[in-house]
Amino acid sequence: TARLGAYGLRVLDEAALERAVARHRVRYTAGVERAFAKALEQETGAEAILIPSLELYDEANPPRVALFARLASTGEAPTVRWLDGAGAAGHDSPGILGVGLIEDPRALLGRAVDSLARSLARHVSEGGERLAGRPAARKFQPKIVFRSDALDPVRAYSVAVIPFFNKSARKHAGEIIALHMMRTLMGFPGLGVVEPGLVREELLRFRIIMNEGVSLPETETILGAVNGDLVLNGEVLEYTDPRGLYGAPSVDFGVLFIERSTRRVVYSSYSHNAGDDRVFFFDWGRVNTAHAMASRMAWAIGERMLLAPAATGAPQTPAGQADRRR
Repeated sequence: TARLGAYGLRVLDEAALERAVARHRVRYTAGVERAFAKALEQETGAEAILIPSLELYDEANPPRVALFARLASTGEAPTVRWLDGAGAAGHDSPGILGVGLIEDPRALLGRAVDSLARSLARHVSEGGERLAGRPAARKFQPKIVFRSDALDPVRAYSVAVIPFFNKSARKHAGEIIALHMMRTLMGFPGLGVVEPGLVREELLRFRIIMNEGVSLPETETILGAVNGDLVLNGEVLEYTDPRGLYGAPSVDFGVLFIERSTRRVVYSSYSHNAGDDRVFFFDWGRVNTAHAMASRMAWAIGERMLLAPAATGAPQTPAGQADRRR
């Protein structure tokens, strides 16, 4: 709250927020549902809700932290206006003789929080400018890719993100990868992301239980309820952060986009990386947190999906072969 105020952002009094939450018996705070978004605007005048999510806080030496934050509008139709994340390890930039090492986990967390506050303040001051990711290194490209020519990179799409299946040992890894993908999608012009709280609300309302994946009838039901064009689903096989100085993070997941009007898969891919991939000398290019690596992997998916020319519609193609054809 103090950091947001320091950047000139007005924040609703905590007591007023707690009264509104208690009055409307809000139990789910990881998203925004329609009724509460409308009530909060009417009762407090708040224009948006900031939702933080702590992914990792490891005090081992070197410490590691990772977190997300997103801004959702209030009112009749809440939407995701901004989403960003930060992940760092104390030895990301050790410098000469280790002068850049950070051993205090609270200091590392403070830096991460401050970077998100700056990002949000910049978003507000620039009138809602979208975050732009850096071009992903070749090693972070998905290993297997299918892209249908039905996917139009110029068209505007609204994407509903369904909770990913978590088959890894990491708790909440499905939600974490979903946030990474949402952050990536919002970095591309013409793409909008449906507020996850609305998606969850519709899943509960229609009593949709996905045991082995989302079916086509369920896809139509969800997209119709939230007025979406694409549904994003997937599974996470591995999402691991090492402890201490040795070891490397590992991330392994697949994504699937289904289009509403054609009822077909328009994009799917599989990605796997370790933090020490293609690192040969002096740890140059090493990635020390799963968050930082997954962020680059997700952006690489966005590039292949929305910037690359359409594939032939053939079965899944290894990314390296697709690159050579281009």
